[in-house]
Amino acid sequence: MQTSIVFTLCSNNYLAHAKTLGDSLKKHNPDVHFIIGLVDERDPAIDYSYFAPYQVLPYSEIGYAFFSEMLAKYNVIEFNTAVKPFYFEYIFKQYGKNSMVYYIDPDIAFYSSLESLNESLKNKNIVITPHLTKAQLPVSPFETMVLNVGIYNLGFIGIRNTEESGNFLVWWQERLKDHCYIDYARGLFVDQIWINLVPLIFKDVEVLMNPGYNMACWNFHERKLLSKEGKYFVNEEHPLVFFHFSGFKPLNMQYVSKIKTREFTLEARPDLKDLFHEYAKWLLDNDYAKFSASKPKLKFGHGKYSKKQRIGLSLKFRTNSYIKKLFGV
Repeated sequence: MQTSIVFTLCSNNYLAHAKTLGDSLKKHNPDVHFIIGLVDERDPAIDYSYFAPYQVLPYSEIGYAFFSEMLAKYNVIEFNTAVKPFYFEYIFKQYGKNSMVYYIDPDIAFYSSLESLNESLKNKNIVITPHLTKAQLPVSPFETMVLNVGIYNLGFIGIRNTEESGNFLVWWQERLKDHCYIDYARGLFVDQIWINLVPLIFKDVEVLMNPGYNMACWNFHERKLLSKEGKYFVNEEHPLVFFHFSGFKPLNMQYVSKIKTREFTLEARPDLKDLFHEYAKWLLDNDYAKFSASKPKLKFGHGKYSKKQRIGLSLKFRTNSYIKKLFGV
């Protein structure tokens, strides 16, 4: 079985999430090589050996001098996402041609093997997952969200090291050096919005429509979870491969996302109760309280616009409230 390489990206305050992701991967994929890309300075108060056997790889150690220029103009979300294709390039250089590398957000957990993803990527250059997979009536707030932040969710992307994917990385890097802003008025949303174009202009890109991939609050309306014989299934028949706990706070078990409405409570979604309680315990056992209270050591820029300028822009371009709550902007 081929070794899978997975990396995540986070600042010090998300290290409990990163460890939890690694633990969930190892549980179902014993041979996985997991890398925590630390988009921050090392904190003297943190013992990074705690994360062994996972590799902690700070952004400053992968060899891109222009990161300092990007850091000066991007805020924490923008910079964390802007370094993604550069980490891919660095890891490809370590593992060589046809290596299969996955980026996974730290607030994701795995419940199945990576083998199904490896099978997809063996004959493709890139695999991605959409936010939504089904048409619906009436209009959902999440549909308007997708039109602003991108069709595909970049909490996950898998890339095989080929000539075509190398072309893609060069293209993506060029855009993220200067255009990784949260700037809805210009049609930008960090690294994610650019992926709208990828299936059109690059070869052998697979969009994974299976609902077992990347279940999250934005697609709850089309997916139900079932627990059977110790395993989770989506819409009764699809094994749950990974779940995206976007916006979830384990110290507030009432809500399952940043959106504090009844539809996003465990009361409204009893099918999710066991899953969220298990994940909350996992985070807390991995010192969530300690790490989430830490402040990033890295001095990020403040993005292209000041808070006052952003408010002014919103008068010209009304951003859906769901986007603000989900992405903290």
